[in-house]
Amino acid sequence: MITKTPISGVKRYRDRHGKWRNYHRATGKPIKAPYGTAEFAAEVAELNGLVSKKEPPRNGTLRGVMDEYKTTPAFADLAMATRAGYERYFEIAKPLHDVPIQSIDSAGLSVIRDKVAMKRGWRTANYMLSVLSVLFGFAIERKYVTQNPAFVVKRAKRDKTKPKANRPWSLEERKAVLAEAPSHLKVPLALAMFTGVRKRDALTLRKDAIRGGAIATSKTGEEIFIRIHPELAEILAGAPPHAAPTIAATSRGTPWTETGFNSVWDKFKDKLEAEGRVRPGLTIHGLRHTLGGHLADAGCDLDTIRRVLGQKTLTMAQLYSERVKKEAATKEAMERMDLLGRKGIDGDGSV
Repeated sequence: MITKTPISGVKRYRDRHGKWRNYHRATGKPIKAPYGTAEFAAEVAELNGLVSKKEPPRNGTLRGVMDEYKTTPAFADLAMATRAGYERYFEIAKPLHDVPIQSIDSAGLSVIRDKVAMKRGWRTANYMLSVLSVLFGFAIERKYVTQNPAFVVKRAKRDKTKPKANRPWSLEERKAVLAEAPSHLKVPLALAMFTGVRKRDALTLRKDAIRGGAIATSKTGEEIFIRIHPELAEILAGAPPHAAPTIAATSRGTPWTETGFNSVWDKFKDKLEAEGRVRPGLTIHGLRHTLGGHLADAGCDLDTIRRVLGQKTLTMAQLYSERVKKEAATKEAMERMDLLGRKGIDGDGSV
């Protein structure tokens, strides 16, 4: 039996040929089943379900600004790893995605910052704020907003009770790792250790990279030149041959994935740590800090360190140099104290 009772959300009218037609108002889709039948009701329910699942409009929202920013040359010019980082840290700000960008203020951002810092750590919270600051800067250019609230929000502070991330490796730790690592793990570790490339680059460097010439780093796109240290050359020469186009390969002779490498490295590192061969806090990125410190020890200026490591700014090079200066100052001060103490003992007993 067909009922003629009006149905909410359905537009019903006669076309120019006098035939009744039915449309779902929210979606604009025609309803094919006969009006008022069970099939008709089921089709309306299905269309209503589509409406409930439909994402809110993005125009004017933070997500809409992100989508627009991703279409610009400024975003396209970023290194692939940087673009992926923007996506990753933007996703962490998900509670703000569908909020109109004009209504986001520093107070709201500070709440999100604190929640992220507690759950994911201070560094992640600060990276998220940096990405949001870029988006607000873009929104100011497009005149969507007049202020950048992410710029004025204070960055989360590192918990000083926890060890610093990516600390330099000691000589004993480097020797222990290279002595114990299986060949498929030793090659990418040695690449990072002797060239200072980032983990991603150590895993993806192609075999032709060691034949000279410049390569572009994955994070910054800066050109660096790979020079093979004699110890690295010995490690590469002793590695089993494989068909992968990359220098480093898994035990099966296939290119590493970052997830696969992390899993193998973490198990290997935990074993050495349990044996007391290495101290806690060992990271692959710490090898860049190690090399940067060695370059500063050798008297290299900040710009040379920056170029060797493929950094765009002098910030990290300054950190390496400052660490070396502190160590040198401490050593000199202790030597002076020792000398002063010996004079006091050997002389008249006074200091």
